[in-house]
Amino acid sequence: MHVKDLDEIQRAGADANGFLLAIDFGGTKIAMATTTPAGQRLHEAEIPTLAEQGAEIVMRRMFEAARTLIAKTSGGAQRRLLAVAAVTPGIIEPDGIRLAPNNPGWDRLALHDVLRAGFAAQCVTVETDVKAAALAEARCGALAGVDCGLYLNLGTGLAAAAVIDGKVLRGANGAAGEIGYQLRGAADDVLFADGGASLENFVSGRAIADRVSALLGRHVSTHEAFALQDSMPQVAALIKDAFGSLARHVVNLTLMLDPSRIVIGGGMARIPGIPDGMRSLLARAVPYPPDVAIAAFGHGAALQGAIVAASDAWALRRPPSGHSPLREVASAM
Repeated sequence: MHVKDLDEIQRAGADANGFLLAIDFGGTKIAMATTTPAGQRLHEAEIPTLAEQGAEIVMRRMFEAARTLIAKTSGGAQRRLLAVAAVTPGIIEPDGIRLAPNNPGWDRLALHDVLRAGFAAQCVTVETDVKAAALAEARCGALAGVDCGLYLNLGTGLAAAAVIDGKVLRGANGAAGEIGYQLRGAADDVLFADGGASLENFVSGRAIADRVSALLGRHVSTHEAFALQDSMPQVAALIKDAFGSLARHVVNLTLMLDPSRIVIGGGMARIPGIPDGMRSLLARAVPYPPDVAIAAFGHGAALQGAIVAASDAWALRRPPSGHSPLREVASAM
C-alpha cells in the first residue's frame, strides 16, 4: 500500500469519527456549534457574552460551555475534536485583537494561541465576525453566485464586508469594511486617534440605546429604544436620523464598489423600515441601484461563517501557521 493511500484512509477515518467546533463571540451572546467535517450541525449551545467582565472571565466561561458541548458530541470518546474556528469583533493580530472597544481586555487576548492551548487542537482558525458572516452568505446564503456584493452588519456594533468573485475582501491589514470609523462630517466627529468610531457611535445598536438613554435620563436597552418609537416622537426622530446617516454612507460604499446586491445582517436587520429606507435612497442616489436583501442566516451568519471556515480549514488538512487562516480558505475558493 502506498503512503498516500494510507494517508487517505487515515483521513477518512478521522472524518468519520471526528467533529468540528465553531464559536461566535457576539456582542450579547457566545454561540457555539459542533458539526461534522462537512459542516452539518450536530449540537449547539449559547451563553451570555458579558463582555464587561473582561477577556479572562469571558474565555473561562466559554471553555466551560464548550467542553460541555464537546462531551455531549463526543459520545463517550467515540468521536474526537478535529478543528476549531472562532469569530470575534475586531481585527485579530498575534498578540491581541484591535478595534474591539466593546470587549475589555480583547486587545491583550492572543485568541489563536489561547484556543489552541485550551482545546489541545492543531487546526485552529480565527477571524473577524463580519468577514466570517460574509463568507457564509457568499458560500451558501444571500450572496451566493453574486460577483460583487456587500454584507452590512447592524448589531451591537457596525461593520461591513465586500465580497468580490466569491472572496471576502480583506484589505492590507484585514481591516477592509470597518465602516464604523467613517466620519459623518458632523461637528462632533471624533477621530480614531482620539478614541472615536464616529459612525458606529451614532448608528449601532449600542449607540442608539445610549443616545435614547441620554435623551430620557434613564437606562434604555436597544430593544426598548426601538419599541418607544411609536409613542415618543423624539425617539422616532433620533432613530430616523441615525439610519438616514447610515443609508447615506451605504450610498457612498455602493458608488465605490458597484455591488449587485447588498445583504443586511445582524440583530437589527429586520427592524421595519431599515431595508426599505435603504432601497429608497439607493434608487434615487445611485446610477445602478443594487438589490437589498436580508441575510439568509440572519443574526446567525457569523456562526455559520465559523462553521464554513472550520470545515474549509480541516479539508485543507494543514494547521494554520498564522492568526488569520481564512486568507488561505479564501484563496482556495
